[in-house]
Amino acid sequence: MKELEKKLTNKIKQDPNAEILSTSSWCFPIQTIEFKYQPVKRITMDILMKMILLSCQQAEIAEPKELSDLLLVEELFIRDLLQNLQNTGLVEKKEYYQLTTRGEKQLANGIYEESQEEETQQLLYSANHKNFLLGNIEQLDDFDELPEPSAYASEEPMNVDDEKIIHALQENRPVPEDEESDENTVQTFITSVESKETVQINDIPCMQFVIHNKEKDLLYVRVWNTLTGHWDEVLEKLLTEKELLKWREEYLDKKG
Repeated sequence: MKELEKKLTNKIKQDPNAEILSTSSWCFPIQTIEFKYQPVKRITMDILMKMILLSCQQAEIAEPKELSDLLLVEELFIRDLLQNLQNTGLVEKKEYYQLTTRGEKQLANGIYEESQEEETQQLLYSANHKNFLLGNIEQLDDFDELPEPSAYASEEPMNVDDEKIIHALQENRPVPEDEESDENTVQTFITSVESKETVQINDIPCMQFVIHNKEKDLLYVRVWNTLTGHWDEVLEKLLTEKELLKWREEYLDKKG
């Protein structure tokens, strides 16, 4: 931490009007949350699939052989395709084969959605930020001793809507090589989360600098987040709301 403090101090002092009034360090908790989900691959429909769906939509098809004769395709192949379309919920069989609402939608879009195997992904959640953060937890091993937790550290359970969770999972999902090379793949995406579990909580050290701009008589704080490797505006805003009056009384009013 001493080396980091020295580096950040030099960075701040590049502004000749910036006077560092105090330096401190503390931690806030980050929750590692494990999510399980079943992604869906979107593939551009081939001509045969479109023809089968259109036939089921517009004609009374009771048996695979009727489609085989109509499309001049081997019956066994048609039977397998129809079974697959039933399994994926695009077609249902009553008296005749007919499209489901899902099948109607996918035919109209020309996109076939295929469920993939279940995947697991971990995200780092901060209750203080009410959001997910990017960073490498393993780098915390570089710190010999962690500072005490912040007075405002929060370990509240995750409070993020499903849309934001899915977006974060989508953004951080590793793309397999076969997807990168598949020109027909429109997108593999996540539509829902099957389960979530907090698997561990780690303390993230931060460096805090209370600074006075002598030219503007402006008092402010800078907080370096070691997880993200950036100045953290969310934590700076939190501390400003809680501590600004106290800092002015402690560091400036006494001078006056």
